[in-house]
Amino acid sequence: MISKIKRITARLDEINEQKDVLLLGEGGRRTNQIRERLPTTSLVNEAQVYDRDKDKEAMIELLKVEAILAKFSVIAIVGMGGVGKTTLAQLIFNDTTLEFDLKAWVSVGKDFDVFGMAKTILWLKGHDEKDLNLLQLKLKEKLSMKKFLIVLDDVWTENYEDWTCFCSPIIVGAPGSTVIVTTHSHHVSSMMGAVQAYPLKELSYDDCMSVFAQHALGAPNFDDHMVLEEIGKGIVKKCQGLPLAAKAPGGVLRGKPYRNAWEEVLTSKIWDLPDEKSNVLLALRLNCFHLPSHLKQCFAYCAIFPKDYEFDTDELVL
Repeated sequence: MISKIKRITARLDEINEQKDVLLLGEGGRRTNQIRERLPTTSLVNEAQVYDRDKDKEAMIELLKVEAILAKFSVIAIVGMGGVGKTTLAQLIFNDTTLEFDLKAWVSVGKDFDVFGMAKTILWLKGHDEKDLNLLQLKLKEKLSMKKFLIVLDDVWTENYEDWTCFCSPIIVGAPGSTVIVTTHSHHVSSMMGAVQAYPLKELSYDDCMSVFAQHALGAPNFDDHMVLEEIGKGIVKKCQGLPLAAKAPGGVLRGKPYRNAWEEVLTSKIWDLPDEKSNVLLALRLNCFHLPSHLKQCFAYCAIFPKDYEFDTDELVL
């Protein structure tokens, strides 16, 4: 029995050491969780936005049509992480041709906090109001018979109960009142009863190149840095049309117009650059981070296959 206890104790010590090496905390999560992005705001630098004019025009036309057809409508902008959903919503929010009595921007994230969202719309952030009923009565009074635009940015929840609770005080607005939701999921869009789900596509290669150059060189092209253009093209190909992915390595190379620095980024596993240096492909990694636990297992298993590995179907099914 003593020898068994010693073996068990040694094994437990070994497991504990591995836990520390892997930086695992309680609940199976790494203690150094992926750093979430800062909350978004409605401000946008339109000079650094490329190839979204048609998307903006289509969304504005959609808003105008729905203002005629419905008293209250929900419109979703749907697309993968990093494709520019927030930017498009910002462009619409700041468009001067759209007239609203009241506008509010709410950065939602994974936690669909009905309390916090109501406080944001009411400009009561920081107030220690814990009575949801009072908050919603105030919100209903504020929005009553006003034509409003509310943007809910980066919504993840598929909880219908939370959504109906949020909507209760806001359906009292004047005709043309609109909620714009940005989300990665068509399920979220459907659950919210969106009259339209606008699918946002990736940027063209040339526009992605302009985004990268703008952040890396402070200019939309390589006219003053021709020696770096070929390396830049290689980096942009890895970004796969995602503006956030192009912005991140651009930020890493900002103020470094040196061939060796650019080649280092090109030949590195660009998504392995440390978070404190950049947000390289942060949105894509967050998409993986927010997967349900059973899909995380599946994702981890698929990650075992090397790049270009010709896998067997029966292996993959496992």
